[in-house]
Amino acid sequence: MHLIIVGSGRTGKHVIQAAIDDNQEVYVIERDKERANWVATKFDCVVIHGDATSMEILKEAKAESADAIIVTTNDDSVNALVILLAKQMGIKRLVSSVNNDDLLPVFGHLNIDTVENPYRLNGKYLYRAVQGPNVKEFLDLGDGFELLELVVEKESCVANKFIKDLNRERILPRDSSFILVKRNNQIIIPEGETRIFVHDIVVVLSKKNNVGAVSKIFGNA
Repeated sequence: MHLIIVGSGRTGKHVIQAAIDDNQEVYVIERDKERANWVATKFDCVVIHGDATSMEILKEAKAESADAIIVTTNDDSVNALVILLAKQMGIKRLVSSVNNDDLLPVFGHLNIDTVENPYRLNGKYLYRAVQGPNVKEFLDLGDGFELLELVVEKESCVANKFIKDLNRERILPRDSSFILVKRNNQIIIPEGETRIFVHDIVVVLSKKNNVGAVSKIFGNA
């Protein structure tokens, strides 16, 4: 994945580390020269010293061919502008931290994946939003495995199907399995005759490198 990360501060550096650990092609845009130099010495990624609100800087990060962008600065006006520019340049997956909770509805109108105040969240949540936009929560179990909470969307290939049929079709990647289903505040332990419906929240055990593939299964085709 060609990923652009804007900002390398308290939150951004954790996003950078998570992306590099997954062997993504990472471009970092950092306005602060000293911080940009620090990132260049600490991480194996392309670092661009510049202002991400500039089209030229975004082009230098090859934004027109990027798969996703994560914006992590502490200035919400900058975050919003960068997201709008990235959207204009055709980047499909757009993720931004929002420092002021009052602005969450505003960012919501931009039709992007937004995250609450980054100081309350680990930077990995921003990275997970890029890998799986319909992943509500995740729990790192160690040894390369995670528990993922995924929303079943309308056009998902698992919607309205029985667990036994999904298992027979091997719909999930290898080393992944259905753990439980949340529906109308009820917890359902999935069995063969359990049927998955649109808007269900399904908990899946998966390897970290399968997060994107699993998210795609539960998202719109």
